[in-house]
Amino acid sequence: MSINPFGADLFAGFYNVNDPEAATRLVAERVADDFVDHAPAFGATPNKAGFAKTVGFINSAFRQVYHIDRLIEQGETAVAIWHADVTHVGQFLHVAPTGRSFRLNGITAYAIRNGKITAHWEQFDVLAILVTLGVVPPLRG
Repeated sequence: MSINPFGADLFAGFYNVNDPEAATRLVAERVADDFVDHAPAFGATPNKAGFAKTVGFINSAFRQVYHIDRLIEQGETAVAIWHADVTHVGQFLHVAPTGRSFRLNGITAYAIRNGKITAHWEQFDVLAILVTLGVVPPLRG
């Protein structure tokens, strides 16, 4: 029996919505009040409010389509290996919109209890974002 009531949308839903307000509403609906973010991004606090802020920020800066390559469940944990097709459409940190597109790869894990996300871990290719947006020069090999 699956612990994940959202299927692949558990991972893609926050970002494929491409609307900061809708994404924030999804966080309110799907994330437990005692949520802990073990990988807070972009200076967010490691709680539900910080996660909502990050999800809204990402939806403001990028238009994306997340694809779930593998979905694995064990116990109270669901893990997705994913890639996303991303376009930079809004302010990202100090970078104005560039219109540039890129592919992003990552792995996300959620702990789920009683149909709510209680914890989050994530690793994604931050360097791909920074190189594409011109923040970091391309690496020469």
